[in-house]
Amino acid sequence: MWLFLWDSEPSKIFVGDTPISKVFLWDTQIRPTWPDKDYLCFTAEQSSSTVKLTKTWSPTAVTLETSTDWITWATYTIWDTITLANVWDKVYWRNTSDTVTNFSTSSASSYYQFVMSWQISASWDCNFLLCKNSTDTLPNSYCFVKLFNGCSVLVSAPSLLATTIKEYCYYYMFSGCSSLATIPSLPAITLKTTCYNRMFDNCSLIKLSTTQTWEYQTAYRIPTTWTWTTASNALSNMFNRTWWTFTWSPTINTTYYTSNTVV
Repeated sequence: MWLFLWDSEPSKIFVGDTPISKVFLWDTQIRPTWPDKDYLCFTAEQSSSTVKLTKTWSPTAVTLETSTDWITWATYTIWDTITLANVWDKVYWRNTSDTVTNFSTSSASSYYQFVMSWQISASWDCNFLLCKNSTDTLPNSYCFVKLFNGCSVLVSAPSLLATTIKEYCYYYMFSGCSSLATIPSLPAITLKTTCYNRMFDNCSLIKLSTTQTWEYQTAYRIPTTWTWTTASNALSNMFNRTWWTFTWSPTINTTYYTSNTVV
């Protein structure tokens, strides 16, 4: 698709409601650049929003890098704060390894955790934290435990595309994300012990219903398709302290309905 400039600057060009922040110009034509991979992305919904990755105790050592333009990447140091000065500013994250690496350790008390301020949306693929080329397999138990726990300013979730998961992998992952208004689909077929336990605990903007109504139109099935094999406490308290008619432990292979966006 081509866009044509008249009396506007490139930074003020929009496609629908989305601004084009990176463009190549020649003559009077604009072409936006796009990433070749869907890295984990954080976007500022308010100016001066910040994000940093912290750690508790001694999770498995990982080497990550970040970029603001998909082209230039810099090694990230745990605890460094990244400031997104303007609305729509973005930062992309990926692991530096070409092969899948462990993330966190085999304990719920030793983990990595994002800390954010103001208002941030997440998008694209969380699994790029494990490998530069992403993966559909989580490599270890407790892999993403508490990763976004307490991120009360997070308004949208990234994709969780793993089809093979491990025990406790998403345990308390989004707990306390009180601004979260999207739900990631969960395509894994074989569940593991406590893998989704309290995953959305206290996410008060997530609304789930057992019946379809004028407000609750979007189907949310656990799993996304096919038929799951469950495990001990796999879905216990998954939607504890959310909102509306269903706020507890969902039933496997059952369709619910939500007013939220499913990503």
